[in-house]
Amino acid sequence: MQKSLIAFIWHHSRREQFILVIVTLLLFPLLYLTLELPKRIINDAIGAQSDAVLFYGFEISQTALLLTLCFAFLGSVIAHGLLKMRVNTMKGVLAERLLRRFRYTLVGRILRFPRSYQARVSEGELVAMVTAEAEPLGGIMGDAFANPLLQAGQMITILLFLFVQNVWFGLAAVALIPVQAWLIPRMQAKINVLNRSRILQMRSLSSEIGEMSEGAPVLRQHGGWRYRQAAMSARLGKLFETRFEIYHRKYFMKFTNNFLTQLTPFFYFLVGGLLVINGQLTIGALVAAIAAFKDLSSPWKELLTYYTAVQEVSQRYIMIVRRFAPADLLKSLPTEAEPTATNAGAPTIKLDRVELEDGDGRHVLSGAELTLEPGSWTCVTAQDEGDCTTLALLLMRELSAHSGKVLWDDVPLADMSQQAIVGRIAHVTSSSHIFEGTLGENVMLPLRQMPSEALQGKLRDEAERSGNSTDSALTAWHPAQVSADVIKRAEDGWRELIEMTGGQRMLLARVLDHPLDAAQDAAFFEALVAARAHVAVQLERLDLMPAVQRFGSDTYVDALTLPENLLGGTAIQNRWLDPKAAAAFEVLLSDLGLRDAVLAQGKAIAQTLLEVFDTVETQNVPFQRLGLPDGTMKELELALQRAELTPQSKPRQRRADEALFLSLSVNIAAAQLDGVYSDDLKASVVAARKAAADVSSSLSADFIAFDLTAWHPGISPLENLIFGKIAPTSRARREKIKGVVVDVLNGQVDHATLMDLIHKLPTARRGKNLPQQVLEQVSIAQAVVKGPDLVILDRALASHDPAARTRTLAAFRSLLPEATILQLETETPKDGLHDRDIELRQGQFRAVGQEDEDAVQTPETSDLQRKLQALRRAPLFRELSRQQLRLLAFSARWVTFKSGSYVFRKNDLPDGAFLIYEGNVALIERTETGEEAFALYPTEGTLVGELGLIRNDPRRLDMRADSDITLLRIEADDFLPILETDARTGFKLIQSLIGYLDRPDRR
Repeated sequence: MQKSLIAFIWHHSRREQFILVIVTLLLFPLLYLTLELPKRIINDAIGAQSDAVLFYGFEISQTALLLTLCFAFLGSVIAHGLLKMRVNTMKGVLAERLLRRFRYTLVGRILRFPRSYQARVSEGELVAMVTAEAEPLGGIMGDAFANPLLQAGQMITILLFLFVQNVWFGLAAVALIPVQAWLIPRMQAKINVLNRSRILQMRSLSSEIGEMSEGAPVLRQHGGWRYRQAAMSARLGKLFETRFEIYHRKYFMKFTNNFLTQLTPFFYFLVGGLLVINGQLTIGALVAAIAAFKDLSSPWKELLTYYTAVQEVSQRYIMIVRRFAPADLLKSLPTEAEPTATNAGAPTIKLDRVELEDGDGRHVLSGAELTLEPGSWTCVTAQDEGDCTTLALLLMRELSAHSGKVLWDDVPLADMSQQAIVGRIAHVTSSSHIFEGTLGENVMLPLRQMPSEALQGKLRDEAERSGNSTDSALTAWHPAQVSADVIKRAEDGWRELIEMTGGQRMLLARVLDHPLDAAQDAAFFEALVAARAHVAVQLERLDLMPAVQRFGSDTYVDALTLPENLLGGTAIQNRWLDPKAAAAFEVLLSDLGLRDAVLAQGKAIAQTLLEVFDTVETQNVPFQRLGLPDGTMKELELALQRAELTPQSKPRQRRADEALFLSLSVNIAAAQLDGVYSDDLKASVVAARKAAADVSSSLSADFIAFDLTAWHPGISPLENLIFGKIAPTSRARREKIKGVVVDVLNGQVDHATLMDLIHKLPTARRGKNLPQQVLEQVSIAQAVVKGPDLVILDRALASHDPAARTRTLAAFRSLLPEATILQLETETPKDGLHDRDIELRQGQFRAVGQEDEDAVQTPETSDLQRKLQALRRAPLFRELSRQQLRLLAFSARWVTFKSGSYVFRKNDLPDGAFLIYEGNVALIERTETGEEAFALYPTEGTLVGELGLIRNDPRRLDMRADSDITLLRIEADDFLPILETDARTGFKLIQSLIGYLDRPDRR
């Protein structure tokens, strides 16, 4: 990016700026006419001494001359105004185009940030810089050249006019300009320093607000909001002080400038008046001069304002550019397909004496050498998970080696085009980033080179509304198109992966909970409705039908709202009916004689809500499930008070309160408030259903009547397929019903339709609505879709059980049989899928079992590595971050015991947990007489005594050394904080507690 704002503007708009300058120059002759003609009107026409006036050699009547000059003045004013309007419009359009270019450039740079830099920069700070901080730049981008030219040209034109009238007028007009030109920039320089400080403070404020927003639940849970609010108060106070000083200096500068500007009119009135009195100057010339000087002050002020704005905005531009220009910024992303410098097909990857450090400055590779043969599957095991990530980033060219080379078929990786890196390398991780949209859009991301049709339509609509070219809205997207054959192969590969790994069941189960769009997904309805009968048969066969409240003409379905039960159908849209909308049902209820009963039911619901929930704190999950609009609880409280204390209230108020109570009855289903709806009201509603259908033709348009042959878009696919609602029951029965539905779909609906359904599974930002296993499946599916030549499996499918992981990786290999695969793990897997095992030790690649004959270890590093290796053997610690694991290893201590000695005795207070490193131990339960009742023999890598630390109970067993043993002792003060700060470790501990809490060997 250009280092200065003016350079950026000139680089991207030199042609447009030149045209703008030409149009601006046309303003000045018209401006001179607007100054000269008033003087001529006064002196030559109005002040003429006779009816016949000699004007530029032509004799003309005084009236005709007046009319001619006045209309000439009007024409010049109109022409000058229209041309100036055109100039301003051109400047505005140019400013918006340049601002769009600037923001687009910044967003493109975000995509090229190295990962280490990305982790250090706050997301809120980047958003603020691209949006709010960049906004003021647009005001200068259009004015960069035209505005100073316009203002300076106006000044010169007005000064020329003043000098023509009287030399002293001209000198008086320019007398104080040098003083202002010297003083104002010096005052502005101090303001610029304060503005830089203000911008930095605002960035920090944005970052802190974003952090507090994400951590708000934690602050509420642990009570840390007071400290955070105090820190926020201090930051806002500092920002206030900075802004106060800016205002003080800025408005003092304006006062000084205005004072100097108004001195000149003082001399005009004084000296000019004396000249007119003495007959040395005409009154018309004085009036024109004063008017001209008044016009002169405006462009001079504009010039000073422009100068101060350019100074401020230029500093802002420089600060933004510096933030978006890290030293190790990645190369430019491609805008079209680039030729690759390598041969097609699986590559030979070679690391030639590579030296590499991680973000902490620790050596990961020290002159390392490794060769990956074409089509091979190599598993590299590193003790530190950070080493796996660093090695993957090296091969993805996200990191650069300090020395040595990474070769791709004898071509340096650094010389390959970015398009080749993108298209030929896949990085599969256990934490794939999911974008908001659908599952299919995320899986097909490697092929999404153009926006979706819906997004294209949205962009075109926005372009038409803004008056821009329709095609210009899409210029930022990749111009290349992906062929239909490539897309079909990618979709087939994803489908085969799902089928081979059994992932189709899991994904379909999630699809069943998300309503389909009636407009976009109508193609699925016929196939799904056809499967409804098979679902009913299977539910009957497995005796699961009692758990379903089927839609019917003679039943009240508790999970449906009162209007749905009354009209015998499901609402087309699930939306809250406000009191005004509920009034339409009041008429129907009155006709059916149900109004009073439903109104009483609404009051009962309101009383129940006020008994259970607070009127202010409504952020809990049970309340949010009800879907009440904000402020409803307070309104209900006041309405009930009025109903009890002032039953004879004003009719208008009483009607509003009744409408509020009715809205509760027509929106909240009986299943949402167990036991509140009376059985008599339910029976009355069912009995009135037929009459309601005859009366409410207008209301029925918003509902779809219960029909086994129709699709109901207002409810989920699961409820459509079972044609009812699942009664409140155990989670196990619901999952069984869902499993039956999935089995029927797999048997009755073709796979292409099911894949289309899975493709439309909604995804929230960062995949927050999807389980970890689905996120991992997305990452590996993206690699299948891409069809790369090199695949890096970076601890992929970590949350899957070993059998599922092996099955998925085997299917993955069958779909990419010719790809070169590098698998990175912290422990060597025993699945037998890969061709060879390599260990990364002391910065070198060595075959598993190969001794480090030449490795030189210091006592500190060798001891730390032993501890890290020991801790990773315990399942409880495997998912700790590298930093946490290293801190735990640093504080842990080796302890040794001779054969026959005791590590601890029964009833001893727990003072630490012990990790068995080597040797044989026995955990012994003794009777009251001291005899041995039974013994357990934990193996090496077992953690003993951790639950006793948590419960702080005395030891229940003896721990005896049956041979010379070495243990790693972990103190309670080091162990317990990990459980408090690391959710995954705490969850693993809970899993170990379930089913094992009463086992004596865990004490």
